[in-house]
Amino acid sequence: MKMTKFVLTAVLSVAALTPGVSSAQSTSGTFNVNITLTSACTLSAITALDFAYTSLQVGAQAATGGGLTVSCTNTLPYTFGLQAGNGAAVPPGAATIGPITDTAVNLAYSLTRPAGAVGNGLAQAATITGTMAANQAGTCATASCSNAAATNRTHTLIVNF
Repeated sequence: MKMTKFVLTAVLSVAALTPGVSSAQSTSGTFNVNITLTSACTLSAITALDFAYTSLQVGAQAATGGGLTVSCTNTLPYTFGLQAGNGAAVPPGAATIGPITDTAVNLAYSLTRPAGAVGNGLAQAATITGTMAANQAGTCATASCSNAAATNRTHTLIVNF
């Protein structure tokens, strides 16, 4: 027991004589981290709408394609708008534009925008739909025509947030 007291006293004496081993003083303060988040939405993977129409067909023709993804800030509500290739916008509150007459094949169609939603930070799927009315003759001098030369075949999808 006596030996243990001696060793402990010797260690404490050496620590007191060693520079830099003494107890240091400190102080502290707090600071804030301020973050300003600018909400945003992005569109991606937009696919074309395709119509396969037979002149004077009896029933209306629905388009295929028109898929897209939208990614928005979490909890950010968003809506879609459409603008026709000729610059005509969907009236506020309206979901459909048209009829739009294609300048190359002389066929009229309508487009419907997707419904809005609330962002969740992930890519959310949506679809633009199209309908072509029945009993249209169209314009084509050969067995099959496309609207590749049409001046109004490109339209704009708008995300409002």
